[in-house]
Amino acid sequence: MSRTKTAKSKGNSSSGKSGLVRFRNWLLRITFKLLIGAIAFLGALLLLVYLGLFGPIPSKDELKRVSNHTASEVYSADGVMIGKFFIENRRHIENKDISEHVIHALIATEDSRFFEHKGLDYISMGRVFLHSVLLGDRRQGGGSTISQQLAKNLYPRRPYKFLSLLVNKSREMFTAARLEEVYTKAEILNLYLNTVPFGENIYGIEVAANRFFSKSSADLQPHEAATLVGMLAANTLYNPRLHPEKSKKRRNTVIDRMVAQEFLSKEEGVTYKGLPLGLNYRVLDHDDGPAPYFVEHIRIQAKKILKEQYNDSIHLYEDGLKIFTTLDSRLQRFANEAVNNQMVRLQKEFDHHWRNRNPWEGHPEIYVSAIKKSVRYQSLKEKGLSENEIMQKMEKPVKMVILKNGQEQKVEMSPADSVGWAIQQLQAGFLAVDPVTGHVLAWVGGTNYKFFQYDHVLSKRQVGSTFKPFVYATALEEGYDPCDYISNERRVYKRFNDWSPVNSDGNHDGYYSVQGALVHSVNTVTAELTVDVGAHDVADLARKAGIESDLPDVPSLGLGTAELSLYEMVGAYTAFANYGNGIELQSLLRIEDAKGKVLYEAKPSALRDVAFEERTARFMVHMLQQVVERGTARSLKGLFGIRSQLAGKTGTTQNNADGWFIGFSPGLVAGAWVGADNPGIRFRSMSLGQGAHTALPIFGRFMQKTEQSSFYQGIGRRSFYPLPEGLISKVDCPDYSMEDPDLNFFERLFGGKKQKSDGEDPSKAEDEEKEDKGKSLLERMKDIFRRKEQ
Repeated sequence: MSRTKTAKSKGNSSSGKSGLVRFRNWLLRITFKLLIGAIAFLGALLLLVYLGLFGPIPSKDELKRVSNHTASEVYSADGVMIGKFFIENRRHIENKDISEHVIHALIATEDSRFFEHKGLDYISMGRVFLHSVLLGDRRQGGGSTISQQLAKNLYPRRPYKFLSLLVNKSREMFTAARLEEVYTKAEILNLYLNTVPFGENIYGIEVAANRFFSKSSADLQPHEAATLVGMLAANTLYNPRLHPEKSKKRRNTVIDRMVAQEFLSKEEGVTYKGLPLGLNYRVLDHDDGPAPYFVEHIRIQAKKILKEQYNDSIHLYEDGLKIFTTLDSRLQRFANEAVNNQMVRLQKEFDHHWRNRNPWEGHPEIYVSAIKKSVRYQSLKEKGLSENEIMQKMEKPVKMVILKNGQEQKVEMSPADSVGWAIQQLQAGFLAVDPVTGHVLAWVGGTNYKFFQYDHVLSKRQVGSTFKPFVYATALEEGYDPCDYISNERRVYKRFNDWSPVNSDGNHDGYYSVQGALVHSVNTVTAELTVDVGAHDVADLARKAGIESDLPDVPSLGLGTAELSLYEMVGAYTAFANYGNGIELQSLLRIEDAKGKVLYEAKPSALRDVAFEERTARFMVHMLQQVVERGTARSLKGLFGIRSQLAGKTGTTQNNADGWFIGFSPGLVAGAWVGADNPGIRFRSMSLGQGAHTALPIFGRFMQKTEQSSFYQGIGRRSFYPLPEGLISKVDCPDYSMEDPDLNFFERLFGGKKQKSDGEDPSKAEDEEKEDKGKSLLERMKDIFRRKEQ
């Protein structure tokens, strides 16, 4: 019985082993078949990819012609890149302009056998299959060679559903092999380093070096090169600005690989790993950089030139053009600083001035109109929402970024409140030009281009008293002298709808010389001069100086009611700086293609027709100097310690909506405007809202910086032409007199010369003359003294 059990047990064991063997053999057969099937599938897939079933593989001829969208670059006159126009922010450079540390870091990290393979690294592919596929260890990397990565950069991957990875990898393998046949290893490295993305919409090592370290790629040190190459594994994750600690850790990994590949010694590796990231982050594109408003102006000009001369066959955003401009980057820096400093201070004053109140108080339509013009309101309206539904969404707080004290600040605010914040932000414009060449030297169109794209160098606003010099130049041209006196009385001009201008200080007594009236910006005298010489003549002279906008043929023109741009006004003031001739302003000098061929070259700026004679010009420069020495702009020299000879004019419009100052020295003309986008948003007091308080300090700080700079020191030693001896006596008179100095003793005694003016009632004057003739000398003297007592 036991023998029977034992025999049965042996039989079961034998049959069990036999079953396992059969199962193993079956499994091996299945595995082998699957493997053969997989190989066959992959082979068939590779064949189909090669034959172009999933899209044609780039031919060798096509690869020889490979090109990328390259950013066009804008340069200042002193050789600094100030902006770019691009679809992809890329700049092509040669290998000689790339630091060897970049190439070492790239090869050590991405493709250590780059110089040994022909586009495919089978050893690396085997390593990836073993570790990544079989063992699940993703730390070993993707196994793609630099040539394969270049293929991916040149021909981005396409979606093929569940076959996407396999098809795209196959396409990249074939493309990489062809790249190796077409290009040398050095050329492949160059193509790769000019096309590789670094995130933030930047492509290529040169742009990345500029963005993260503010230097050329040729100047990158080993640890900086390692930081940038480290980003290639994951642009955002290892971005040194966003994730500095992760970036540093990744950088040190790259340095370790550089040491392992003997590109660095162990000692150097330890040293570089111990250094901080040393980030010097700088954004430079169309919307950013030191002069974004100016660069936008250049973009419009360049587009127009390329369309007119090349019928758009040359592309501004793709063809890597180099655009050379008149801007001086150093003066632009001074202008930016002057505007920023003044506007931060002024905005604080404005906010305090209106604390606990809205600046649109009494004029709710300003706020309502701004709400309805906002992008969010318009977007919601297009979706068909009702007014109530729109406002419910507009009043719901959301996270956003606003500008405060000149810096971006994250806040939680409703879109409706953000509109209120935006319309009470004061804005500024500043422009500086060379009056001899007409070159634009500095251009600031607003407080921050990211938030406010409206350019206040080109926008039109009432110009106020900055227009008065054109009135006085016309008067001098038509026979007035600087020491002619005009009554300061308030007049009513019957034929101009009872127009009756007043002085801002409320004083209407006495007499001002023509010179004194300009120095102290007297409205009554300016109005009388405008009426006397004619608004048409004033407008004609202003046009000759450079004003191109329409000018109203009304006497209020003389007080600055015309709406003109800062660009026009500064251009017109070059007529004073040039002693009679204005000059056309110029911004764009030359356009070259990527190879340096000149596509466009501007002609030198042309002088305008003579606006006024040299005698008038000499007087005007002298009188505008007196505005700075003792008039409405006298704070310039005392507050800012400026030594240069200066001339200029302040301006303030009705209700302090606009503050202006335009000034010039020998060789430089500059102007500033300050106000809110909506003229209804303003300071309520003249002391805070006048141009001498808002706009003049921008000019003052700019001139102060310019005068102190090493490269513009000579500006403080330049002088205006002195007045000829024959004209000195013509300006030697008091600005103001209680009595008319032009009258002799008897004329003063008997009431002076009767002058018929449009600013008085002629019939009343005739009646007084008749009445006086019928009186004795004693009676007439008594009447005179009685009037004086009254």
